[in-house]
Amino acid sequence: MLFYSEIMDPIHGYIPFTDSEKAVIDTEPFQRLHRLRQLGMGFYVYPSATHTRYTHSVGAMHLAGLAGERLLNLGLIDGDTQQILRMAALLHDLGHGPFSHSSESVLQQTTGFTHEDMTIKLVNESVLGDVLESLGFNKKSLSEFAVGRKPYSGGQEYLTKIIAGQVDVDKMDFLNRDSYFTGVPYGKVDHRRLIEGLLVKSDGVAINMNALYALEQFIIARYEMFKAVYYHRTVRAAEIMFDRILRHTAVDLGIHQGMSVDEYLKLDDGYVWSKLQELVRSEKLNKNALGLFKMLNSRQLLKSCYEVVRHEIDPQSRIFNNEKVLYALVDSIAEKAKVDPETVFIDTPTLPTIPLNNIVKDGFGLLVYDEKTKSEYDASHISPLTNALSQYMVVLRVYTFANQRETVATAAKSIFTSELISEKVSY
Repeated sequence: MLFYSEIMDPIHGYIPFTDSEKAVIDTEPFQRLHRLRQLGMGFYVYPSATHTRYTHSVGAMHLAGLAGERLLNLGLIDGDTQQILRMAALLHDLGHGPFSHSSESVLQQTTGFTHEDMTIKLVNESVLGDVLESLGFNKKSLSEFAVGRKPYSGGQEYLTKIIAGQVDVDKMDFLNRDSYFTGVPYGKVDHRRLIEGLLVKSDGVAINMNALYALEQFIIARYEMFKAVYYHRTVRAAEIMFDRILRHTAVDLGIHQGMSVDEYLKLDDGYVWSKLQELVRSEKLNKNALGLFKMLNSRQLLKSCYEVVRHEIDPQSRIFNNEKVLYALVDSIAEKAKVDPETVFIDTPTLPTIPLNNIVKDGFGLLVYDEKTKSEYDASHISPLTNALSQYMVVLRVYTFANQRETVATAAKSIFTSELISEKVSY
């Protein structure tokens, strides 16, 4: 590949990019990623965690290039496919909303689009798509490949796993990057060893047995980062508050069903925060949202007063994924504690804590290949560590305001340990 220039990155060092990549990076939809924090409200706990979706996307592109180079050396792809891999990784996070995952729930419920859906929409309906077409790419196919839904224009299915799979370039980059910027050491991943151990077998992507220790490190790193950062109780407190504020102000912020790409592109961190401040000054902010925004602005965060952590094989079947159940539980807790239901919050974060796209029966779903015996194994069958971490960590917390913490804690404990709940819920 012929590279145009380089970007200096604290994680990967100098990252080279091609003319085509420069043309995409310089478009307004991609430049918007400069204005989206990677870890949303994470900076309330880790002050240096202000890195952006832009740097993560460039990092993922770089790792996709290394994976492409590995496949190129194995004779499985050509240089054009390597460029497509890099471009797909570059675009994979294009559709994120303000403060990244912090706004995802509200945006999905209000617009009907996930951030992957919005990535596809932005690639196909913005100037970026025109740039891609002028460079010879099929924008529709590339947009679907970028979010791991389909291989590019009839390409091999296994290539999607490099962009969005069990051990993909997205996860390899964000674990290292988030670890670095939070200062938490647990997320460091030996991405080079994983990529050098990349193989393609009959059932798709596999990892060479020689890189098993790097795979184990990767799985442990993801698990520990969820405990220390992504599911940190104080980070989640800020996330809950921001989510509730957005629910009250979606209309004022211009978030609606069928919003255009131009409307969506306005939604970056700075725009949303300044708009909320404007609503405060004009006294147009909902009373509940106003209180939460003032608290968030001065880091007066909700307090966790009840917590359950369990490990499950399939969290998708959990009754707590049902919003009607959550609302009923909030009402029950509030009634027992004799407080306003608006002051009780139940948090059940949904990001998967283990690197699986689909539940796999009796296994982790990632192959390890032993070149000596020419045998393939599920990672959990040959690695005690992998087997031990082959379940999802499921967290449920109840939050409230500091002045009623003890009262709500007592009520929550009573509700969640009652005969009714224990009979109907897997807790």
